[in-house]
Amino acid sequence: MPARTQIRVKKRATSGRTRNITLTNVLLAIIIIVLVGYIFYPAIKQYLYGGPFGNRLVNIDKPLSASQLGVINNAPNSYFETAAEMLLNNSIPGEQVSNNIYSAADFEAMLSRGTLENAYVIGGKPSVIYIGAISCIYCGESRWAMALALSRFGNFSELYLGYSSIGDGDVPTLYWNKDNIVSDNVTYGNKYTSPYINFISAEYDSNISQGFQLPNINDPIQYYINNAPNATYRDAMSYMNNTGAFQGTPFTLWGDSLDVGAAAVVFGVPNAQSSSSQKPQITYMTHAQILNQLSKFNSTLAIEEYVGADIYSAQICAAINNTASVCKLPAILAFESKMGLQ
Repeated sequence: MPARTQIRVKKRATSGRTRNITLTNVLLAIIIIVLVGYIFYPAIKQYLYGGPFGNRLVNIDKPLSASQLGVINNAPNSYFETAAEMLLNNSIPGEQVSNNIYSAADFEAMLSRGTLENAYVIGGKPSVIYIGAISCIYCGESRWAMALALSRFGNFSELYLGYSSIGDGDVPTLYWNKDNIVSDNVTYGNKYTSPYINFISAEYDSNISQGFQLPNINDPIQYYINNAPNATYRDAMSYMNNTGAFQGTPFTLWGDSLDVGAAAVVFGVPNAQSSSSQKPQITYMTHAQILNQLSKFNSTLAIEEYVGADIYSAQICAAINNTASVCKLPAILAFESKMGLQ
């Protein structure tokens, strides 16, 4: 009996030492993690939110919150009118119009634009057809103005946070759909409805870690046609292909106006005539910063994004006979006249 009692006591003593050793190791590990985190927190924060290119790509494909989506859907017509008037009056703050592609004296210089004989009509409504690429910085920048313009004629139930190619400005953008796919594919469709127009969107899911790229084939639009999910998209892509005007992305039809390129380009290129003035900087910003400026309409960046939206809106208005409320704005009507759409 004494021997058996002694054995049990030894077992309990060994178990206690094991627990003490384990607890000590856990506490030591926690201390090390806290110290490492404290020491490297600035670097980690910089990596996630403020570092050089490629280091801020967070929340990709995350849907915009209700308040963020409201910035796009509920933008007041007064912002569109004011921005257009500033362009027409050559009074955009921080800009020297002689160095700005938005010169009111030559609207044709803003876009390589053509007017087609017929719009692409589905269900009695003209269409906006967009062909883009995820890694295309011009697509990425232009989606802000596109979304603002489209919101004048309908409503987005969802938009998604995204970026263009790593190392090329990390342009924060909106995705029409969840598009951050690393394999070569095409994402079609969006969460947009309108009583005036159809919105048909196709985005080449080029890998944003590999710089800007298009499908490695002789006819890129054929790639979109071959991958189309249904007859509507297949016919729309064929329609765009038959224009023979594709030069790269973005490539967009607004009613019967064909845009080869983007209307809004605000990449922060320094002004050659002034060391203190430069075009508004969208590169390396956060989505929150852009949405905040758009909602408050208090920056050159915001004004120029609304100017881009005005150009797109004027093209839609011409296709729907100015039936939407935004089409009644005097500056939009002036845009239509300047662009030869009336």
